[in-house]
Amino acid sequence: MDWNEAAEELLDQILMTTPLPVREQITAKVRQRAESIAEEDGKVRVGTNTVVAAWVDSTPEALRSELPRQMERLGLDPSEYGFED
Repeated sequence: MDWNEAAEELLDQILMTTPLPVREQITAKVRQRAESIAEEDGKVRVGTNTVVAAWVDSTPEALRSELPRQMERLGLDPSEYGFED
């Protein structure tokens, strides 16, 4: 599966917020989920919205409350991804 440059950069930024001991595991999990989402949507390339969807899907439920704050730090609008203000 092809990834556009912006999607790769966003994934790198997301992973920089992940503790080093689990970063490799999380990297594989988010990449696989992003590619799966793209395939399900009939896309041949992973974009930034797909990366965010994979990140949310890959985040354990107990930690999802932190995602809006992390999104804002990355310059993303959490409301665009289903999080209320």
